[in-house]
Amino acid sequence: MEERHRDDGFEATFVVSTPRTAAWKLLEEAAPASEQLPAPRPGQWWIPGVEGAADELEVVPEELLRVRKATFPCDGTEIVVTMEDAETGTRITFAQFGFGPSFEERRPWLESGWWAIRADLAVFFERGVACGRHLRPWSSLGCGVIETPGGLVVADVQPGGFADQAGLQRDDLVLTLAGSPVLTVRDLAVLLRALRPQTEARVRYLRGSETLAGSGKL
Repeated sequence: MEERHRDDGFEATFVVSTPRTAAWKLLEEAAPASEQLPAPRPGQWWIPGVEGAADELEVVPEELLRVRKATFPCDGTEIVVTMEDAETGTRITFAQFGFGPSFEERRPWLESGWWAIRADLAVFFERGVACGRHLRPWSSLGCGVIETPGGLVVADVQPGGFADQAGLQRDDLVLTLAGSPVLTVRDLAVLLRALRPQTEARVRYLRGSETLAGSGKL
């Protein structure tokens, strides 16, 4: 799978064994991965991977679909799917962009979700199965974090949240959460999906050069 970073979004290219006509038919017939998700309205497309309805902007059958996402989250972003024949099947390029002026600030969190989305897309076009893996709810750390060369540094702490309960303060460096090293937003996102909301968890962190620990409910 080829990955290309855009200034305001993400793009991935991959090849599946599914013939182009069949891959396009899968896209035309795509439906929500969960019954809890609202079905698309007439004239809308359901976009696999991101699992959301989108308004049609441009269609070239079996070649191009360009839509604008109509549902939360990331509503208003543009999605482009292109297909072309490959020796072993179909080469598919999927791009989502237009996240707005705060994209760079939100990129680490958006990118952690993008890993699951692009994998789900490859499975969908290869096997015809909507996995919806990125739909799993996240627990909350109860604070903002900033990626640094040394790991995740605490930003704003929300009163009453996990970070507040555990004694975290601005500029603390998170070392481990629930016994697992946490170095990047992606590490944190994986843990926050694995740990159910209201789970009691322990965190180790540095304040200056002092190692501290605390616990709370996520």
